[in-house]
Amino acid sequence: MDRQWSVRDQHRDDVLALLHRGRRLTRGEISQSLHLTRSTVSELLADLLDQGIITVAEQRSPGGRGRPAEVLGIHPGAVRYAGLDFSHTAVTLCLANSAGDVIAAATAEYPSGAGWESRVQLALRSIHELAVDDVHLDVIAGIGIGLPGPNSASWHGFPSETPVEPFHLVKARIREQFASAFDCAVLVDHHIRFAALHEASIAGESERDIVYLRLSTGVGGAVLGAGAALRGTHLLAGEIGHMIVDETPQAEACRCGRRGCLETVASAGAVTRAWQEIVGPQADLEDLAAALEASDPRASELLTGIADAVGRVLGIAALVIDPDEIVVAGEVGALLVNVLPDLRQAVARQCLTGTEVEIRGAVASHQQGALGAIAALRSADHPARRPGRAPSLPAPARGGLRVR
Repeated sequence: MDRQWSVRDQHRDDVLALLHRGRRLTRGEISQSLHLTRSTVSELLADLLDQGIITVAEQRSPGGRGRPAEVLGIHPGAVRYAGLDFSHTAVTLCLANSAGDVIAAATAEYPSGAGWESRVQLALRSIHELAVDDVHLDVIAGIGIGLPGPNSASWHGFPSETPVEPFHLVKARIREQFASAFDCAVLVDHHIRFAALHEASIAGESERDIVYLRLSTGVGGAVLGAGAALRGTHLLAGEIGHMIVDETPQAEACRCGRRGCLETVASAGAVTRAWQEIVGPQADLEDLAAALEASDPRASELLTGIADAVGRVLGIAALVIDPDEIVVAGEVGALLVNVLPDLRQAVARQCLTGTEVEIRGAVASHQQGALGAIAALRSADHPARRPGRAPSLPAPARGGLRVR
């Protein structure tokens, strides 16, 4: 049975909420701000100091006689937010403090056929493994989780003899497990939307209309309209990685159940296999990058063909959305920068703006999805509230976060 919530617990949360806004205050200032007695505040702060949740940031001179006043703030190792990015093969985790500074990070791999149950358990263990030394989870307020989409896995993994569980139920179970484990709000959305938001924010383009495409273990997209990640009626806005580019009888099967999607042509695995067919079974994307650097015509021809397929899809997206720019990310996206003129021409053939639409490579970081989740949590955060009141972070509507 859960412990009963007490007045002291509420006062403790009020103190933390005040300090989590990035402020550094003396005991007297905290007492005055919260209209609490100094003795009550002193007892609370003594416990928080002992637990390592807050720290003495500086000593403030009284300006006359008397002892210097201790200025208190949140300990930089106190985790306020956790951002997770689940790909088809690994989960990337970033833990951040109140200022949004990442204080611990890791990537944990799992087999591509692993089910969501094992993926979640691995992520939960990994979060706790990061909480060592000065890093602790005592005041975590929210967890942002980016998921790769409805066809990454079932709850128990692929292949399965039973029908795949509806993805909205899988997402609900994932949210429930993290909320139960950490007793905090959990936001769930597509990991590419989180990555796109992070990319836009660090590039200073938070108000621009952007088509974002990440070509990695999967191929996922996102659409930003005036700084908001568009989600769609079925939460599938931006899934341009599943536009069909190969309608021949030899088209490869896609994880979505169809054939010939862009993902079957331009994902890291698909590109690697295509390169291996040209140079041998031991080749990988690093070999392909080296061949491009050495002006190997075989590498250039392969990437030009991929650029044509990717450009057709991006051009159609640009025709519909009319974005300020297109951002290409991921391992394959980094390779396509080498054939950017070909990619631009392929886009121009499909859209009315021709070569006017800006196309660029993303800032390289495998942590983008996790960092975008943290940014979304920070934008939604407000002073902590407890049972009987609204949660400290708003629960996402319709299975995910409406991020602005």
